[in-house]
Amino acid sequence: MSSSSESAVAEVSLAALFLAFFRLGCTSFGGGTGAWVYREIVQRRGWVDERLFLTDMALGQSMPGSNGLKMALLVGLRVKGGVGAFTAPFAMLIGPLVIILVIGAAYGRIADVRGVDAVLDGVAAAVVGLTFSSGISAIAQATPEPAAIAIAALTVLGVGVLGWPMLPVVLALAPVSIALAWMQARRRPRTS
Repeated sequence: MSSSSESAVAEVSLAALFLAFFRLGCTSFGGGTGAWVYREIVQRRGWVDERLFLTDMALGQSMPGSNGLKMALLVGLRVKGGVGAFTAPFAMLIGPLVIILVIGAAYGRIADVRGVDAVLDGVAAAVVGLTFSSGISAIAQATPEPAAIAIAALTVLGVGVLGWPMLPVVLALAPVSIALAWMQARRRPRTS
């Protein structure tokens, strides 16, 4: 590390690094984990300054994988070197692993209990309903073009209803979708 980057990094104990990323791993899920890491490490704890974090985020986005996990590795490297580069992602992953193992073990014990399947079916139906509800509200707010709705409907028809393989359907509809979007963009008046 150069002296300029060392001054931007706070002194952090290995235990504090582990606990911060353990907490992040247990409480953040889905997309946007990189934003949770930013909030916790830059804004809340001040372990890394914003410029350094954004530089590492840009580097991380050039590689495949979870941005949150890559940021854990890079922040760990910045604040504790090689040991930190191992500790931060390990801490971020160990909590969810333990949670999943406990849930799996609990389910293994109650799977044969009468009514568990009905409860899980109800939960699954609620999740599907919430997913559709959020998708429909997003569509309603975005007011999609009729061509986009038609392409989506053709995709659902081909894959979901007719059971065609996804790859040929996408390969057939992607050029059509791109051509329609290009034609719509050409028809719109240019603003400058």
